[in-house]
Amino acid sequence: MGATLDSPWVGQEFTPPSPLDIGTIETALVNQLVTQISEIEIVHFPDKPEAYRMTHRIGSALVRYEGAEYGEVIDIAAIVQERTLKFEVTLMMRDLGWSFGGPASGTDPGAYAMIEAVRGALTGFRVPGCDKTYPLRERFIKRDKQGGVWVYAISFALRTAAVEASAPDNYPLFLLGIAQEQGGVTSVTVAPASYQFNPSDQINLSHGNISGLLITNPVNGAAYISGGDYTLDAVNGIVLRNPAGAIDPGALVNAGFTYGEVVTAIAGGGGIPTAPTN
Repeated sequence: MGATLDSPWVGQEFTPPSPLDIGTIETALVNQLVTQISEIEIVHFPDKPEAYRMTHRIGSALVRYEGAEYGEVIDIAAIVQERTLKFEVTLMMRDLGWSFGGPASGTDPGAYAMIEAVRGALTGFRVPGCDKTYPLRERFIKRDKQGGVWVYAISFALRTAAVEASAPDNYPLFLLGIAQEQGGVTSVTVAPASYQFNPSDQINLSHGNISGLLITNPVNGAAYISGGDYTLDAVNGIVLRNPAGAIDPGALVNAGFTYGEVVTAIAGGGGIPTAPTN
């Protein structure tokens, strides 16, 4: 099979459906909580937590990245690993709430109700490019006596793929493919006929997949030597005169040959593949 290529391919770098950096994923989790829970303030974890003061009358939820774990390398050609990212939601509530579903001890809703609300909002939530978010643990942190705040933490995880940076591949684009029948099943023999070399020192035999070419002098019948007097592009059926050989420029020669079936495929489709040329 012959193939025609354009200039070398500059390659294409894989781009996932959406950016999977930590900040983008955390923002998606914050936005999901904001759309599902309206009773409390929901924000990213502050840069200076020691200076943070909760001002909301009921409570706040602070979302932060906790870390990640990486699985075994699952490919031999590139570094591809499962990456499990963990995020923690810190709940700061002014009221505890004695039991979920029951009356709170003060401002409604209480911490217990918000724990369940956060769990429900994030469990099964999917960030594009990751699998569904799932809860890992819930824990009591402390009771801030000075501020009168109950503090709980809920951790979640989600999985995605960690892939090494892709360098552009210098592969050529496929433009044209020519499949040639081999074995003589579809071969057709063309009797010797007169041909003339054009100004470009070529003869187009009007067929491809050429074999058994014999070129002779029409005057004395002497055979010209392939590779010495001429060369053959057998795929495209073109004879090229060798200026150092015995064939004169523009000479008339007799040529007989055999050709086989050829099917051509062109990138982009259209009317291709073409019908067999014989």
